[in-house]
Amino acid sequence: MTFDFLNPMMLLGLLGLSLPILVHLLSRKKYDVVQWGAMQFLELGRRTRRRIRLEGWLLLAIRMLLVALITFALARPWISGGFLSQFISTQSRDVVFVIDGSYSMGWEGETTTPHSAAIQWVHRFLEELNPGDTISVIDARHQPRLVTESPTHNFAMVREKLNELPPPAGESNLANSVSKAIQILGKTSNLEREIIVLTDDQAFGWTPQDTLLWDQVNDLMQQSAVPIDLWATNVAGEKNEGLQTNLRVDQLTLSREVCVKNLPVRISTTIRYDGPEPTLICPVYFEIDGQRIKEKTQSIKIENHGEAAVEFQHRFEQEGTHVISVVLDPDNLPGDDRSDAALQVTSALPVLLVDGTPSFDPTRSEVFFANLALTAPTNRTPWIQTTVIEKDQLTADLLKNQAVVILANVDALTDVQAGALIDFVNQQGGGVMLALGDQVDPEQYQRQLFKAEGLIPVELKSKEAAQGLEFGNVIQIDSDSLQTPWLKRFRGEYANGLTAARFNHWWDLTLLDVEALPAEEQGDAADSSPSTAPQSIARLSNQKPLLVMMNHARGRVLLMTSSLDADWNNLPSKPDYVPFLHEAVFELSSGRVFRNLQLDEPIVVPVPGGTTIEQFTFLDPNGKPAVGTIDQAVNGATFQCTNTALPGVYQLNPKSDQNQELRSDRFVVNFDRSESNLTPLSEVEQKSLTDSYHFTFFKTLDELKQLMFSDVSETEFWRFLLLIFLLLMVGEMFLTRRLVQGGHVSLPEENQ
Repeated sequence: MTFDFLNPMMLLGLLGLSLPILVHLLSRKKYDVVQWGAMQFLELGRRTRRRIRLEGWLLLAIRMLLVALITFALARPWISGGFLSQFISTQSRDVVFVIDGSYSMGWEGETTTPHSAAIQWVHRFLEELNPGDTISVIDARHQPRLVTESPTHNFAMVREKLNELPPPAGESNLANSVSKAIQILGKTSNLEREIIVLTDDQAFGWTPQDTLLWDQVNDLMQQSAVPIDLWATNVAGEKNEGLQTNLRVDQLTLSREVCVKNLPVRISTTIRYDGPEPTLICPVYFEIDGQRIKEKTQSIKIENHGEAAVEFQHRFEQEGTHVISVVLDPDNLPGDDRSDAALQVTSALPVLLVDGTPSFDPTRSEVFFANLALTAPTNRTPWIQTTVIEKDQLTADLLKNQAVVILANVDALTDVQAGALIDFVNQQGGGVMLALGDQVDPEQYQRQLFKAEGLIPVELKSKEAAQGLEFGNVIQIDSDSLQTPWLKRFRGEYANGLTAARFNHWWDLTLLDVEALPAEEQGDAADSSPSTAPQSIARLSNQKPLLVMMNHARGRVLLMTSSLDADWNNLPSKPDYVPFLHEAVFELSSGRVFRNLQLDEPIVVPVPGGTTIEQFTFLDPNGKPAVGTIDQAVNGATFQCTNTALPGVYQLNPKSDQNQELRSDRFVVNFDRSESNLTPLSEVEQKSLTDSYHFTFFKTLDELKQLMFSDVSETEFWRFLLLIFLLLMVGEMFLTRRLVQGGHVSLPEENQ
C-alpha cells in the first residue's frame, strides 16, 4: 500500500495548529481581582467547573483538528491499494495521446493509412472519457509537437485539432515524445494519469537500442509523484512483411547550391528497393519547380535490397530560387517517393579581388591570372563579375554588395578592415578566400584573422620550400585528399589536371581546436557558434595542408597555403585552374543563405531594409500559413523562421508585385530516409519495453478499456476529509454556544 500527497507543500499549513493553542492561552490571562459582596452567589460549583474545563479542552482539540483536516485536504492525499480503495475511488484522469507522425504512418497498403486509423482511434476513445478528464495530444515527429498547448476538458476542440493534423512526414522519436508527455502530466491534477502511444509498430521509431533515451524516460517516471501508466498499440493492423514493396529516393546532392544562368548543375542521388521481386526496372523522373522534364527521365534496373545511383545535369535560364525534384512512381509508401532540393540562380556573382602586389604591369599583378580565369574578356555574359582593388580601398561599404572576397598575398590589414571582413562573413553570410604568399605578415594575420573569434582558427608556422627538385622530389596535390564534393571532379592523375600542378613554396600551419583553447583566447567564438571546425580539404603530396575550409554560422572561409599566381606554383598554367576557381567561388557564395536544411534548423534569409512581415505570405510544406518574423538590422533586414518541424518545401512569396525588390524564395527541409525500414518491433524488443520501461501493449480499444478502467487502486480521499471537516464545524459551533450559555444555567441546578 502506498500513501502520498499530490500537493505536499500544503502541509506547511499544519503550522496553523498553534493558532488555537495561542487563543486558548490568551483567554487564560490573569486579571485584577475586585472583591464584591454579591459575588459569592455567582460562583460555580466544583462539578460545573470541571465540566466546563473539559468542554474547553474538547473545543481546543476540535479547532486543531479542523486546521489539520483542511490542511490535509488541500495537500490532496491519495492511497494506492488498501481498504479505502474498495469504497472510495476517483474516475477523473489525465490522458496524453502520442500519435506517431512519421511517414511510415502513411502506408497505403490497407483501406486506411495507420495515421488516419490513429486519429479515428482517438475519436472513439474520447467517447469513453468523463467530462472531468483532461486530454493532451502530441504529434510525434523528429521533435514532439504539441497539438494542444495544455491539458484541456474541451473535447470538441481536441476533435478539431485532430482533423487538422498535418499528414505524416519525416521521422519520429517516440522516446522523446513520451518524455514530453510525462512532463505534461507532471503539471496536471488528477490522480489517474495515462500515456497512450499510437504507432504502426515500426521498430525504427521506437529506437529500442537507444537505452540512454529510454533511461531518461525512466528517470522522469520515477520523479513523478503519481504513478503514470504507459500504453501502446499498433494501429496499422497485421501486414505481411514479405509482400511489402517500397522504392525510395535518398537526399539529393547538388554540385553547387548557388549558380548562374546557363551554368550546368549536377544532381545526384541513390534509389533503393525492397520487395518480393529479385530485380525491378523503374523510371526515375526529373522535375523543376513541379514541372516534369520528360527528356531527362531515366530507367534503372535495381536488385532487391539493393541500390542504384542516378545523376542528372541541367542548365537554368531563369534567375531566382528553383526547387529540383527526383521523383518515382507512387507506391504504398509515398513519403519517400520524391526528394527535393533548392537551388539559387543569379545572373552573375559579384567577386572582389584584393591585389596584394599591385603593379603598373598587369601581368605581374597577384590577381592577374585569377581575374582572367573568373572573367574572360571575350565573354559578354560572364558568370562572375569581378572587381579588382588594392588593399587600401577595402571598406565595409564596398563589401555590402559582394558575394565573395579574395585576398591574394595581402601583407596585412588594418584592424578596421579585419573587423569589416569578419562581419562580412558572420553577419552578411559572405565568403572569403585567403591566398597566402611571400608578402604575408604572419603576426598580423594571427592577431587579426587567424584567432578563434576571427575568420579561421589556424596557426601559421613558417614558409616552406620544396627540397631536392633536381632529384625528382616534386610536390603536387594528393589526389586522395580531394574528398569534398566540389573538389572530387579534379581527382585523378593526368598531364593538365589540377593534381599535376607543382608547388615550390607554401605556408605550413596547424589547425586549432577552439574548444581546447583557454577561455581568454576563445573570445566571442563560443557565442558565434560556427557550424563546423576548420577542416583540411586538400593536402599536398607531403601531407601539408593546401586548402582549409571553415563554415561559420552563415558565411564560409577558404584558406589556400600557396599563391594564386605563378610565383609559388604552376597552377595557373593548368586548364583546371579556371574551373577550380569557379567551383571555389560558388562554394563560398553558397554560405550566404542556407536553403537546404535539416529538420528544426532555422530559415534565415536577407530581405530589403524596411520590409515588414505583412508584405509576405509564408507557407509550410502543406500550403498552410507558417510563422515567420523579420528583424531589422543596420545593413538591411532578415527573415527568420525557427519552426521547421515539418519536412518539405517552404515558400516565401511577396503579396504584391509592385515592389520589385521583394522576390519569392524557396527552402527545402530534409529528413532521415531510414524511416523506410518497415521492420516491425520484435517480440524481444517489445518485451524489453514492457519489462524495463513498464509499457503495456494492447490490441483493441475494448482490451484497453478493460485494463484501464478496472484499475482503481489509486484513491484520493480529500472529499472525505472535507465532509468530516463540515461535520466538525457543526460540532464546534454547538460546543461554543453551549460554553457561552451553559455557565449560568448550571448555577441554579447546583444550589437546589
